[in-house]
Amino acid sequence: MIHASGIHLKINGFRKFAVLLDCASENGLKRGLHDLTERLEAAGPLAAVAAERVEGLRVSPAAEFPLLLENALGAVFPRVVEETLEEMTWESRATCGLGGLTDMGGYFRISAVLRIEASGGLSRVKARRLSVLEGSLGLLAGRLPMPAIPLFIGKDMTEGQKSAFLGENGIRFLSRPGEVLRPGLAAAAEGVLPDDPGPVVAKALNIGIFRPGDLTPARLREALGLEPSTEPVPAGVTLIQNDLGLGGVFVQGDLDEMILATSGDAQVIAFRADGAEWILEFSPARSRTDYRTPEGSFAYDLVPLPIVIVNGNIESLGGGYVAGDGRIEPALDGETPSVLSGVNLTIVSSDKITISSHLILQGVRWQDGVPYAKDSRAQLVIYSAGRDVVSGEEVGGGIAVGEGAPADLKLQASITAASGGFSIEGSGKDVQILGALHADGYSGNGNALAIARDERAAAGEFPENAPLTAAPQLVFTSLKVLVWKEY
Repeated sequence: MIHASGIHLKINGFRKFAVLLDCASENGLKRGLHDLTERLEAAGPLAAVAAERVEGLRVSPAAEFPLLLENALGAVFPRVVEETLEEMTWESRATCGLGGLTDMGGYFRISAVLRIEASGGLSRVKARRLSVLEGSLGLLAGRLPMPAIPLFIGKDMTEGQKSAFLGENGIRFLSRPGEVLRPGLAAAAEGVLPDDPGPVVAKALNIGIFRPGDLTPARLREALGLEPSTEPVPAGVTLIQNDLGLGGVFVQGDLDEMILATSGDAQVIAFRADGAEWILEFSPARSRTDYRTPEGSFAYDLVPLPIVIVNGNIESLGGGYVAGDGRIEPALDGETPSVLSGVNLTIVSSDKITISSHLILQGVRWQDGVPYAKDSRAQLVIYSAGRDVVSGEEVGGGIAVGEGAPADLKLQASITAASGGFSIEGSGKDVQILGALHADGYSGNGNALAIARDERAAAGEFPENAPLTAAPQLVFTSLKVLVWKEY
């Protein structure tokens, strides 16, 4: 019995040491992952990179990738953590290497291989337990689509100032279960906000790249498909038509109202100004477009480019529905889809945009109060350039939630105000954005704002005609744990 008791005590002692070693090793991995996540969340929302570092990826990806990370974030890797708690000690070492690279034209989509090695021990024994975590990091580098950045404010801030800014303005992020890398606030004085709408305008007009100010009235008329003249383009709405087919929509002058709606398999956009109305209805599934104007109705066996250029203000922008009499009315319920699945709609305005009602993407679902867009094939970009799209002259710009907008306003879009800032007018509002927000300034006026990142952006999927950052940047989009091994 004495011998048996001794053996039993020794076995229990070994078992206790084994459990403690397992715990120490596990703590090493957990603390290593937590430390790395905190570092990436602090530095990864956005970091400027040199153009030559990005271009170097084309020539020698494996050699340039570590230099790219170091140029943007400093000495992040390898990341070493050593800690002690009572009798347990642990340490971890995180490394990152290039996994895959996709050239997206103006930027690169990068998949990196993450590895964290950890060991745990006890102060009373020599044995150590080893464990390994293998995962992946998603990155983007170059002139990035603005929807890749969940929240950006155009001024320099320290980490403490960022935290204070979020608290003072009632801004919070909605997270989803399983999100390891959470979205955060990015801030910089320059190099991010796009103040040149030229690339998007050129695509809508079906012409080559140009800068605002390069278009003469005659050249603009030719691009719009209007009669030849040297007179300025008259105020109104033009569905662009030329030898290449249908382009986007060009609006000269201010709009009183612009309403987005869906009708069966068709996207509907209503434009109203000075008592006149233009209604564009197009179905990608049927390759059919109907265009009703004050001058008459037109039909095409084509669909336009989903780009709307407004060279002026939009006094009221919102989602709506088609009433029984055919009139398009604003929707105030927060559930009616206003952007059709399969449509990637981009709205560019030279001057101020005022949002007056909900903007809902078809296919988005809610779970536990959080919107999920991964099953949706609709996208919406709203961009106020703060610059006349024809002359290039600076104008006020800005995007505002109107005072009369619903208190629980839901906006499912990437929203960019290159100048003039973003503001929420009125009081008692709790605005929810599924997508992203970028502005040179922010005025919440005591209202609350919640931002949920579009999961498609975390996967590197962006609207086709989104504006790009003014200079090359680097951003971390995702972090996934793939394998957890204990030895």
